[in-house]
Order: sequence, then C-alpha cells, then structure tokens
Amino acid sequence: MKILLTILLFLSFSNADEMSRIESIVSDITQLRSKYDECKEKLIIKENNNTLYKRIEKLEKELKNKDNLLKSKENIIKKLKKSRKKKEIFPKLMMKDKVYQEEELVRFKATSYRLKYDSIIYHGINGKMITEWVKSTSFTSSVKTKNWIKVTGYFVNKKWIPSKKDMWIKISQVEKK
Repeated sequence: MKILLTILLFLSFSNADEMSRIESIVSDITQLRSKYDECKEKLIIKENNNTLYKRIEKLEKELKNKDNLLKSKENIIKKLKKSRKKKEIFPKLMMKDKVYQEEELVRFKATSYRLKYDSIIYHGINGKMITEWVKSTSFTSSVKTKNWIKVTGYFVNKKWIPSKKDMWIKISQVEKK
C-alpha cells in the first residue's frame, strides 16, 4: 500500500507539473497571439506610411519639375519683354511724321470712285489693314496724296454713308466713276 500510495503521489506530482507546464504554454501562446496582432497592425501602418512617403516623394518631384518649367517660362517671358523693348526703341527713332509729310495732302471737290479690283482698305497711309473691299465697290473722296486716296464716304445699296473711320486705298487700285 505504501508503494501504491507512493506511485499515486508520484503520478499526481508528475501530472501536476505537466498541468502547470501546459497552462504556461497556453498563456505563452495567448501572449504571442496578442503580440502577433499588434505587429500585424504596426506592419500595415508602416506599409501605408511607406506608400504615403512614396507618393509624397513623387509629388515633390512633380512639383520640382513644374517649378523648373515655370522658371524657364518666366525666363522666356523676360527675354521676350527685353527683346520687345529693344524692338520698340527702333520705331521710336523713325520720324513717321516726316514720312507722311513727303506725301502732301491734296484737297479737292468730292468725287465718286470705283475699285478696279479687290482691294485692301488701310487705317492710314502705310497703316494697318482694316478690311478688304470687292471690285467695283463705289466710294467718295475729297483728299488724296501722290500714292493714296482717302475714303470720305461709301455707298451701300445705292445710299451714301459718310466714313466714320480713317480709311485709305492705294490710288493705283481706283478709277473715277
């Protein structure tokens, strides 16, 4: 009986030790699971941060490229402004009034004229183009120079309308009516 009791005690002690060992393993597994979940969350956050950092780097590169493009366009604009200033100086040096004075204005009694062929109408002597009139368009004039004739009025549906703008035609393109 002593032997049996010793065996039972031995078995109970050996089982008790085994039980505490299993409980210890279960608690370690529980701790490992919670730490695994924490690490998994941290990894997801880190991956998201890496993605965000990569996107931020990409946007910064795009911003630098656009800044460089803007600077180059600003430089081009500065150069254009400088070249325009240089170009604007040259016409200021020309004495336009003297050019016009070479063509002396001659006033005469208003007369009707007709275009020999399609012609360009100018804002002034050697001025900018305003419009184009077709062949046989009729108009009146009372001012001319050696090479130009001024439109003082024109006809629309056989009705005379005074010219409100300064309009000139090359005299070689007209004939008296």
